[in-house]
Amino acid sequence: MTIFICTVCGYLEFKPVTDKCPVCLAPKEKFSRNDRLFEESEAKSKEAAVKHIPSIIVNKKIGLIPEQSCTDVIVRIGKVLHPMEEKHYIVFMDCYVDDAYVARMMLTPGVSPAGCFHLKKTGAKVRIVENCNIHGYWQAEASIA
Repeated sequence: MTIFICTVCGYLEFKPVTDKCPVCLAPKEKFSRNDRLFEESEAKSKEAAVKHIPSIIVNKKIGLIPEQSCTDVIVRIGKVLHPMEEKHYIVFMDCYVDDAYVARMMLTPGVSPAGCFHLKKTGAKVRIVENCNIHGYWQAEASIA
């Protein structure tokens, strides 16, 4: 897997960067390549996976926006819920559809490590990437087809 990371905001791109970061608008020169990013996070702490790998539920029946076709992607960080403390927390969750960036959800120690993305974009798979301030980047995928 090819991974480019924005050194300004931490956004990940899974194909060559063409222009600028969609999150912070940094120019493509601010990206660096690290194809082992997820393996490096796992190597930091083998037992950390249970608290870091996103759990994804895809819901196609939406009550929140009934006048528009969309898919809810409900995300919880960790089979065992990740702590959200001042010194250890999930910084953000990024949502991708077929490896194209869709949205970022910023988190702070004052919230639970969970959220929902209301997707208008269609595709075959959703990828959630989360960033822990101590243990780095973790990901999970689910079918939305």
